[in-house]
Amino acid sequence: MTVLQVLGDADTVLAFALGGVAGRIVHAAADARAAIAEAIDAMRAEEASGTIVPCLLVITTRVADLARDLVDAAVLDTRGPLVIEIPGFGDEPGGDPVGHFVERVLGVQL
Repeated sequence: MTVLQVLGDADTVLAFALGGVAGRIVHAAADARAAIAEAIDAMRAEEASGTIVPCLLVITTRVADLARDLVDAAVLDTRGPLVIEIPGFGDEPGGDPVGHFVERVLGVQL
């Protein structure tokens, strides 16, 4: 796995690719689940080989919603990768991602 990878719609992946960031276009829930699992497995395989590579996985909100349970588990897993959720093209910007995460996981509204 590269140090930084993006999962999202075609426009978002293209925008990151223009900056040299590897990515994967995700259309359906099965694609999202497979892409997230592969990214996590690749990072853990590198770590198991003795090479600790810091990894950042950038996921658009729409893709994260397709596999919410995996994304939430990855966010809480201290073995990484670090997961950042961003709005993709066509997604409404703004909101409070930390507040929404706390509300989903703990059931407490901030």
